[in-house]
Amino acid sequence: MTRAGRVTSSMNWRYAVGEVLLIVIGILIALAANSWWEDRQEREEERAILQQISAALQVDLERFRDAQRRHLRQESDIIALVEHMEGDDPFRPDMSPQFRSVRTWIQIRPSTGPYEALKNRGHELVSNAELLSGIINYYELQVTSLSAGALNDRDFVTDRLNPYVDRNFRHENTTTLIPLDYETLRRDNYYRSLVMTKLLRVQTRIIPTYQETNKMIRDLIADIDQQLRKAS
Repeated sequence: MTRAGRVTSSMNWRYAVGEVLLIVIGILIALAANSWWEDRQEREEERAILQQISAALQVDLERFRDAQRRHLRQESDIIALVEHMEGDDPFRPDMSPQFRSVRTWIQIRPSTGPYEALKNRGHELVSNAELLSGIINYYELQVTSLSAGALNDRDFVTDRLNPYVDRNFRHENTTTLIPLDYETLRRDNYYRSLVMTKLLRVQTRIIPTYQETNKMIRDLIADIDQQLRKAS
């Protein structure tokens, strides 16, 4: 091969290598751009679902604050009833709400839709591992515990309190309970046991769980807001 031929061959080889390098670089740039775009899309999706979860938590907080206030009034009513039953004063019509409080239970309705959407999408969408752990802990553990407590209270009222009330009270309307014989009722150890059991459930299990849950919600909302500010 002549010198000119060798030079031409070398130039062709270098040109071919340059072509390959350009193709490789182009592919790498395209892959990087695609990865960047996918990551951006995921972060937008994460932001949207965190905003939805935060809004759902705000709804839960209002509902559970109201439920906690109702349970605190229930506790006050039952304490007043116990104190009256331990004394000698006769029955008063305004005691009817106190009897009603003994047999009241409150159902909870948490807003779980956005969290279910996150589960369907995949927990890994939330990039902050600590925040994800808090979200899972709230929905999978705390809400479950709160719901279980409400259902247990419902079963106590339905299975034990209501049969007794049906036999020993008259219902003047949907909200008024009047004992058939208050003096006999106040000496009935079984009814006293039911009332005290209800009071202890409210004081030691239900109200503390609501207090814990509401604090958890407030903290979780703050953590989500912080994550959203970082991402903006």
